[in-house]
Amino acid sequence: MTKLSDVRAALLQALAMDVDRKFQANGFARGKNSLVYTRKLPEAIQRISFDIDTLPGLPTGKTAHLRPAYQIAMPAVSKAALELVGNDTQLLAGAPEVVLNQPIEFSAPKDVHRRWLASEAELYSACSEVLEFSKIWLFPLLNSLSTSEDLIKLYEDKDPRIVVQNHFYIFVAAAYQLHGDSEKARELALLRFGSPSLRKRYGTLFVSLGIRT
Repeated sequence: MTKLSDVRAALLQALAMDVDRKFQANGFARGKNSLVYTRKLPEAIQRISFDIDTLPGLPTGKTAHLRPAYQIAMPAVSKAALELVGNDTQLLAGAPEVVLNQPIEFSAPKDVHRRWLASEAELYSACSEVLEFSKIWLFPLLNSLSTSEDLIKLYEDKDPRIVVQNHFYIFVAAAYQLHGDSEKARELALLRFGSPSLRKRYGTLFVSLGIRT
């Protein structure tokens, strides 16, 4: 089996050849030995990570599965979300600092989702393909998701470019709270957590929003 450390070293070389420059043109920077690009904005921190694995079962001739993903952090939203759940980080999937975390292919329609499998020699071309995919699909999403207002719009528009779990709705409720719209936050809580079992589990949220449990 190919060593992950060898593939990681080859991937770092591939990123430095051309991808760095083009990501930098979009405001993303990467540390020398990092596989993560970061863009810091006034209300958000956006990261794109080039995750890889070398697990058994890859097609013949392929030594790496490249799994790029993106993360969005919004510190003010996270702070408000923690207050809503009484600092119970488990209600925020154990990662209250991360508002969204998903593979970059989710930013595109399902019919253009793809996998990036490569040999070490093919890592440069695989990274170039990820870059082209990002230019078409990922960057437009990230450019439209940099503020708490954007987060609310994403939710209200039922944007198909994200796949969410329950904790995402707490972040949206927190965004409503930040904008002084407690009524919308209460409506969301009742809509998403109104069943008896969820209402019990998310009881702190209901109390924080002034909803009788």
